[in-house]
Amino acid sequence: MWAALLAGLLMVLGLQATSASGQPAAAPAAAAADQVLTWTAGDDITKYTSAPETAVAGPATIVFENSEATGNTTGMPHTLTFVTGDPEYNSDVQLNILANPFDDQGGKHTAEVTLTPGKYMYHCTIPGHGQMTGVLVVTEGGGGEDTTAPETSAEVGGTQNADGAYVGSATMTLAASDEGGSGVERIEYAIGADGAWQPYTTPVVVDQVGEHTVRYRAFDKAGNAAEEKSVTFAVAAPDTDDTTAPETSATVSGEKNADGAYIDMATVTVTASDTGSGVNTIEYAVGDGAWTAYTAPVMVHEVGEHTVRYRATDKAGNVAAEKSVAFTV
Repeated sequence: MWAALLAGLLMVLGLQATSASGQPAAAPAAAAADQVLTWTAGDDITKYTSAPETAVAGPATIVFENSEATGNTTGMPHTLTFVTGDPEYNSDVQLNILANPFDDQGGKHTAEVTLTPGKYMYHCTIPGHGQMTGVLVVTEGGGGEDTTAPETSAEVGGTQNADGAYVGSATMTLAASDEGGSGVERIEYAIGADGAWQPYTTPVVVDQVGEHTVRYRAFDKAGNAAEEKSVTFAVAAPDTDDTTAPETSATVSGEKNADGAYIDMATVTVTASDTGSGVNTIEYAVGDGAWTAYTAPVMVHEVGEHTVRYRATDKAGNVAAEKSVAFTV
């Protein structure tokens, strides 16, 4: 059954056995690298039959076998795919191998790659096989015994008022050390509970008035991750005689039909300016919905008539009068 469906599956997924350079990789007679890392798969769609857990940085031969010899009795295809879109993991190896017992390699494929210290996440991209995933930890040569995560710390600086809030802005400085280990690879931070992780390269300045939580973590070159920590602080507006609210405006853009309605989608862009204490926040609401922080243009896809309300607040607490734009999608 699997053999009969494979051609159609390949067309749907657009996959083929590839090396790290993107070229088809046939099994060589002898490994090109001293380090050989082997993954195997069989009938199970929840896990690889076997997979390496650690490796050493440098050239490596990746072997992926999904054959009758590794327990595949049905002809079921599997992939070995390295994830490249998650900032928590290395993304420098482009690997996407599709194997099944009836392909021209008999289900056994190889690829030559160069690994760098850190962690690589891999998974199977066949629909329904999402549980087939794991992590390969790569250490520097001689650093294979490092199992200790880096130590991290944070310091918040700035001028504080009597309540302990930072006046105008707060500057957060992060540090990490990995004494006796493989060395710190990177430090990351995220603002708020839901903010995305970002690489830390210089002290982070937070000037929005209000309460803030900044999370941070670090990774060493052996792939050990420090436990997530956080610092919480408040930023207060400096003393000012500013009593003027910000100026706000909004534009709606997109392709229109002959009746002036936007086709498929309308994009609302809100701007605010304040020559006094400065803009602190911009908010918007679609229809009668709740106010939401505005961080990027708002795209409205739902067909029908819409009203988007918007407002802004400056650092002195002055709130602009609510305005709105109306349009049809």
